[in-house]
Formats: sequence, structure tokens, C-alpha cells
Amino acid sequence: MKNVYFVQVDVSSDADSKVLYLPYAVGLIAASAWKDETVKREYSFKGFIYRRDDVDKAVARLESPYLIGFSNYCWNAEYNRLFARKVKELYPDCIIVFGGHDIPDDPDFLREFPFVDILMHGEGEYNFRALMRELVSGDISSVNDITYKDSEGSFIRTEKTAVPHELDDFPSPYLEGWYDDIIKENPDIIFNAILETSRGCPNQCAYCDWGLLRSKTRLFSLERVLEEVRWMSRNKIAFIWGADANFGMFERDMLIVDELVRCKKENGYPEKMRMNYSKTNYERVFEISKKLCQNDCDRMGATLSFQSLSPEVLKNIGRKNMSFDFFMELLKKYREEHIKTYSELLLGLPGETYDSFIAGLGKLLEMGQHLVFEVYGCILLPNSQLGQKDVIEKFDIRTVKTELLRGHTTGEAVAIPEYNNLITSTSTMTREQWADASVFYWFLKGMHGNGLVRLFAIYLYYEKGVKYQDFYQSLIDYTRQHPDFILHDKLEDLFVKAGHMSRGEHFSKLTFKPLGDFIWNEHEYLVLYMLQQFDTFYEQLRDFLSMYDIPSDVLEDLMKYQKAIIRRPDSVTEEIELNFDLHEYFSRIYLNEKIPFAPCRHRLRLTDSHPHDNWAGFGKFVVWYGNMGWESYKDDIEKTVF
Repeated sequence: MKNVYFVQVDVSSDADSKVLYLPYAVGLIAASAWKDETVKREYSFKGFIYRRDDVDKAVARLESPYLIGFSNYCWNAEYNRLFARKVKELYPDCIIVFGGHDIPDDPDFLREFPFVDILMHGEGEYNFRALMRELVSGDISSVNDITYKDSEGSFIRTEKTAVPHELDDFPSPYLEGWYDDIIKENPDIIFNAILETSRGCPNQCAYCDWGLLRSKTRLFSLERVLEEVRWMSRNKIAFIWGADANFGMFERDMLIVDELVRCKKENGYPEKMRMNYSKTNYERVFEISKKLCQNDCDRMGATLSFQSLSPEVLKNIGRKNMSFDFFMELLKKYREEHIKTYSELLLGLPGETYDSFIAGLGKLLEMGQHLVFEVYGCILLPNSQLGQKDVIEKFDIRTVKTELLRGHTTGEAVAIPEYNNLITSTSTMTREQWADASVFYWFLKGMHGNGLVRLFAIYLYYEKGVKYQDFYQSLIDYTRQHPDFILHDKLEDLFVKAGHMSRGEHFSKLTFKPLGDFIWNEHEYLVLYMLQQFDTFYEQLRDFLSMYDIPSDVLEDLMKYQKAIIRRPDSVTEEIELNFDLHEYFSRIYLNEKIPFAPCRHRLRLTDSHPHDNWAGFGKFVVWYGNMGWESYKDDIEKTVF
């Protein structure tokens, strides 16, 4: 019997991890392969390697491996390469097969990493089974969608195959028992899992590695999906990540959500889930989000994303956005039901400029997305349209390798760091502009999304016509020009980090001294330090605000209200007297309803219903877990009119 192993580790699953993902991709491959009689007769499955163990120790535990299959993505690529190289040194005849999203359709990969024998492209269930079968005879030339080096030293790329259509031909690793021993042998581990109800995506977004496939969406049978949900619940899977590109596209998705909710009520599991939602079926996605929210199942809320708000960029990446008016109505609908939403943009897309990027963020705020908005650096994926050589050349795309860091961990060095291939320069944006754009987003996320100066910006937009991007650009410029401003040094830290990132250089990890070596995201870093210097920050902010000619009585009310409503560790309840009805004014704006800025003498009592009286609790549960944009302000407000 020929011994076979599969490797799929996550960047976070080191040897001491107490929370682990079940290795779904290689589970699918193994379950499919062992349906074949030749595979059953000739091969012995020896196990999944799914922890990020010390490589030397993990390799030493192998028993005469004949073949090892590796699932590759950016979060485990370096680990896989080191593991494979060490296996080859110890077992030179062991066959190393690399597959997964991070494997390019290019023989240069085999030249660069000669310890890899075979590349498997596309979906692997059928072709890996065929590979194992044909290896018995020694001739693998009939196996589709692989690249290998023949006996004469030539690189062979075999015939490409159409995407298969019957997903239920692939057995479920959950239902077939492939993870039973893992769960049984690790009673102290909290397991997470991937739920795949469909595969494929009708969209052709150039930055995504599904875009080149141009495949219509195929469905696993509803019966299979529901059984997998029940399996996950019985086996106490804490968190489910939905692998679908467009969950909510189909009517049956409501039935899947119903089963997820029913299982949680019955068994307590799964505790939370996160789905990638449909970009077109807004009504169904709303109903799904509402149901998950009402049953405390949802982790992140509904995604209302754009990627970019530049028409030129959208044309370059093959993407269309919903209309702005529709977005505003949709956002209002979610807010009225108290359902969390967030919006996403990408930085580094071809055609984007610094001005168009910050204008896009400003437009997002104009449309009412004041709480949670995310900007991700655009990673150049080898199997995306942007990753093709002609497209790279057309848009002068340039990348750097940046270390993939886990936020909210200690600053201890990672034994085998992983990297993203990050776009930091195009024909329309220099590296320096990319760095400045990154800082603008981090600053906006901290000051506006996390609520520190949000109310001043909203007032100036509606009452003075000051565009959001102009207000925050002015605040950045002012901060840099005034070294005595308490915000100055922390902002400069962000500029230094962004500069290093843009050049692919090592950058310092951002920590908050009261919480030790814990790594914080950039906007969190700003917020924590400004809250620590709370009164000084707002007193110095007055000098900046003075340039906007806000009436003194209005400015005093805005300052009192902004300071009183912000959540912080040393404030449970605040009472303030105001001359203008600010709370009603801003509450209506969050619903995209503008009312007159009206006088009204009254008292507000503002209480934090879930207070934390120390930095540790506040940092963890408000800034980190609460994604502070949703948790910025005190939530129990009593109003007494004089």
C-alpha cells in the first residue's frame, strides 16, 4: 500500500491553537479519490496535516510517504513550500502535488520550486482521483489539467477540461466521516468549518480568481447541504464560513438559513456564521440577514459593497454597482431593523487615482455608510484576470510582498511568515500615492467610522456643504503641520508604516502600551491613543474646527454631545444640557433623513448599557469584537425637554 497524506494549514492554526478549521479542500479531494476501487486497493490514507506544526517535527512523523497533496493559498504558501522541500530531502521519491487557488497555470512555478513534481489546476476532485489511478501504471499523460516534468526534462501541460456540472458526484467529507477522528481525538479544540452550498460565480470581476472560470453557479443538492448543517451542529462546530460567492441568489437559501437557525436553537451550534452574499438579490439577502440577526447567528452583518466608486475603475475590472439612490434606501431599511451592514472597497485597482479613491470614500459617507466601511489592499491573485501578464503590462501593475499579519495577537515573531502579493502601484497611482491613500483610509476609519469626530464632519457636510473627503484631508494636513497636536505622532506612525508597506519593507507592529504587545489595526491604534488622551485631544481639536466658522453656541453643543456620547472605559453615564436637538438630528441622518437643525433646550442622559471599566475589556469587546464602528456610541439615551 502506498501511503498518502494531505496538507492544508491555516495561517492561524499553530501547534498550540485552540481554534482550528477542518481542512475542507483536501477533505473533498480525499473523499472523492477513495471512491475509486483502484485507489482503495493501492493506497493507504495516512492523515490530514491541518495544524501549523513545526515543519521538522511534522515531517519526522510521516511514515514512508508515497504521495502528498498540498492545498495552497496565500495564507499557507510559504509553509507548504518549506514542508515540501524538507519532505523531498528526506524522501526524494515522494510525489509532491500542489493544487489550489494560489497555483498558477505556468510551468515556471516548477522551475522555481523543483521539489514540486505536479501542479493540479482548477477543481481537483476528478483529476486527483485520476492522477492516483494513473500513477499505478506510471503514465500520467492522460490526466487532465496538470503540469509536470517528463523523463526528458520537458514541461507538459495536459488538456484543459470544462468545469464539471454535477457537484453531488463529489462525496461530502463531513458526511463520509473523514473528520470524525480529528474531532474525537481533539475534545479540547473548538472547530470551525466551511459550508459550500454552491460553486462558481456568474460575475467576472477582474481581481477575483473565479473571474477567469466564467462558470455558471452549480448547486450541491439541498438534502446534502442540510445534512452537512446538521452534522456541523451535532459536532459542535462553533463558526461556519460560507464558501459561496453569492449566497442568497437562490430561493432555497432561505431553507438553509432556517435549518442553521433551528440547529442553533436545538444544540447551541453553530454559534455564528458569515456568508458572502449575492450582489443582486437584495430582498432575499435582507431577509436572510434579518433572520440571522434576530437569532444571534450573524457575525459581520450584510455586505453592501462597491469595490470602487470610480466609473473608470469599474470598467477596467468588469464590475457594476447598484445605483446610489437604491443603496441609500437599502441602507435605511437595514438601519430601521437594527441590522448591521458594512461596505467594502479595494485599493490598488487599475484606473484608480488618489483623488478618485478619497472621493469614493467621501461618496460612501454621503450615501449614509457612516459606521463600518472596509478598504482592503488588492492582492494580485495568479489565476485572476488582473494576474495575467498582458493585463499586468497594460495597466503597469506592480506589486510587493507584504507579510500577512494576524491582528489582535501578541507581537511574537511567526516561525514561517506568509505573504500577500499586494498591488501598490499602477499606471494611475504611484507607490507614494498608494501609501497616502492607505493612511487616508486608516485615518477616516478611526476618526469617522469609529466616531471620534464623526459628528463634526456630518454637521459641516449638511449645514456648510463641506465634502467629507475635504474635511478629513484638511484634518490630516493640519495634524502634520502641528507637531504639538496630540494626534500628530500617531498619524506619523501610520505614514511610516504605509511607506514601508508600499515598498515591501518590514514595518513596525502597532501596539497600545496599556495592553502590552497586542497588535492593533491602524485605525484602532489611533482611536485607543486618542481615547486615552481624551480631553486633550478634543481641546486641541477646537483650534482646527475654528477655521470652519461654526457658530459658537453650535460648536459648544457639538463638542459636549460628541464627547458625551463616545464610548470609553472611564465613562458609563454622562449628563449634558444642550440648546439644539442634536440627538434627533443625527439619529435621523443615520436613516438618510435630513431634518432642520433646530433649537431645543433639553437635557440628555447618555448611558453605556454594556460598559467596560478597563482597557483590556474595552479593547477586546468594543474595539476588536465589536468592530467599533457599530459600538462607537453610548446606546441608552434619555431626553428631558425644559
